[in-house]
Amino acid sequence: MPMAVDMMYPDPERRRNRGFLGFDTSALPARDRQDRHQLRYQLDLNAWNLRIWGVAASGFLTDSYNLFATNVILATLSFVYFPHDRWVGLIINIFTLLGSVCGQLLFGFLADKYGRTRLYGIELVLVIVSTIGVATTSTGYGDIHFLALFTWWRFVMGVGIGAEYPLSAVITSEWSSTQSRATMLSSVFLMQPVGQALAQLVGVWVLLGEDAVHDLQGKQCGLNDLHDEECKKIIDGIWRIVIGSGAIPALLAIVFRFFLYDCGLFTLEVKNKPGNAFRDTQRVYGTPAAPNGITLGSPGGMSAMHSPQPTPLQFAREDLYNYFIRDKNWYYLLGTAMTWFFLDISFYGFSLDNRGTLADLWATTGKIPIDSQLSCWNSSLPGGNSTVPSWVQNGLPTWQTDVTEPCNTIYQTLLEQSKQYLLTVSIASIAGSGCFIFAANRIPRRQFLTASFLILTVLFLITGGVYYGVAHTKGAPATVVFVAICHFAFNFGANTLTFIIPAEIFPTCYRCTCHGISAAAGKVGSIVAVLVFYGINMGYNSSRRQGLIFLLFGSFMLAGAVYSWAYIPDIQRKVLVEDDDGGGFEGPPPEDESQGHGRRRHRRRPRFRYETKNLEELGEGRERARQEGELITIKDKWAEVQRRGRRRLSSVTTQT
Repeated sequence: MPMAVDMMYPDPERRRNRGFLGFDTSALPARDRQDRHQLRYQLDLNAWNLRIWGVAASGFLTDSYNLFATNVILATLSFVYFPHDRWVGLIINIFTLLGSVCGQLLFGFLADKYGRTRLYGIELVLVIVSTIGVATTSTGYGDIHFLALFTWWRFVMGVGIGAEYPLSAVITSEWSSTQSRATMLSSVFLMQPVGQALAQLVGVWVLLGEDAVHDLQGKQCGLNDLHDEECKKIIDGIWRIVIGSGAIPALLAIVFRFFLYDCGLFTLEVKNKPGNAFRDTQRVYGTPAAPNGITLGSPGGMSAMHSPQPTPLQFAREDLYNYFIRDKNWYYLLGTAMTWFFLDISFYGFSLDNRGTLADLWATTGKIPIDSQLSCWNSSLPGGNSTVPSWVQNGLPTWQTDVTEPCNTIYQTLLEQSKQYLLTVSIASIAGSGCFIFAANRIPRRQFLTASFLILTVLFLITGGVYYGVAHTKGAPATVVFVAICHFAFNFGANTLTFIIPAEIFPTCYRCTCHGISAAAGKVGSIVAVLVFYGINMGYNSSRRQGLIFLLFGSFMLAGAVYSWAYIPDIQRKVLVEDDDGGGFEGPPPEDESQGHGRRRHRRRPRFRYETKNLEELGEGRERARQEGELITIKDKWAEVQRRGRRRLSSVTTQT
């Protein structure tokens, strides 16, 4: 085996740069091997760490809040500035997502090049500055300059939001012990649905407060022009408060990040500073004793006295070619990028700017015609005029998303939208993420990712069928239940795993870059979702067009299953669990054959558990996986399926 490895990786320095531990450590200098084993030992002594989680989770919560606050503010923006322009929401969402793509790619690369903590905090500064910029965008009803300035600040905010993905994921992954890595990462990702819900709750709180002060309900905002100017000023203040509130957790998060250091893995393997690596690790976790009795950080155990090694070849053209092209580790990147791409097409299609979709799913009647039979057709306020008759020619305003309740004021519409989002999306998503935290180390994550995509495929098809059967009838809540189940399944599986896996399977020197590329592919998928939603809603006039979206997104989930099955490596290995007697089997012991012939012997099933591989093993890439018997690519997987099929057929034929 060592000879084969030397042929694959003839340059020991290249292996050291990528953290090739446990595969051919004999080729590394003894002091390098000791450094790496001691550092891994120190990290693995620790369990779930509140400090690391708090630093990463606070930023991820901030970014989720600001991204999904779009669902809260678009209706208010439409009411005040663009009551009849349906493309405004599309422009705002696309530029926010484009900013996220830029942030993920740029900060992913820079974090690998210059260090995680040198960038960690800059993205929050971008979020804070852009939040202030958005919240203070000048007024001017119907002024196109408002939209241009608002969109620019949302783009900048998107850059900060996107940067948080690779930084939070990789910092959490590298600071975690091997066994706590998945639970730490999934705990950080839990902040995404929490941020979604928090944006809705803040919106409701501000709305109720403004109603208590200004009597929004009594003014019939949106249905009567008597208090039109005052209503616009009040509603204009609501979205500014909601957006501005997003800077508060960012300010708190940025303080904690001043006290975080680069993980020892990055300092040792990329910066090649073993002394600093142990020192920073001890600052976070303390100074335990090493297995050989030497205290880490002492002169006998610390590597500060070692002679410096050559500078790593990180991002050199030759190294990039060798790792991604020659060794074919681009397969891993293809797997993480494409699974995230297909996942986000469906996830963001149902989670971002889905006000009209949720209203349609909750509707128990058909569209109500705009005519004089409506109770709001005439003004009920002395001296006022109803705005409803003008809707006959212009159609419903863009803030009025429920065609079955055209007499709802903007106040009632905003409350209804928040209720529908919280009950359909937020609660189910939080429950799914919470359940995954407890299941993370009990399930085979790579296989479960594939299974999750397949489950979502079936759920989308079922939901589409149910929708076609009960849409706009008293049975409509059945569709709502299935959509909530879909959101639970998203976060209990694929949505969380696409965030976790790219932070595990790549080498330290390229981990942030690859996670950023994967996350950016997901945001490209979300842009596709927004465009698909907009195109179907604008070009397909069927009252049940949402059913087509369910069926279409089900096909994307199936494509995600193919890529996760073919191109994602195993993050865990099966380990036989030994009993007290040294065995590892379930069931009673086999009967003694001497005690009664003809008795059927009991078969004892072996018991296994899933052992998580450490980052150094996973970072060795595709060749290490091949040596352990894993098959990567559709061609190899399909050949293995055919081989097993022929073996079973041959076995059946022989028995016959």
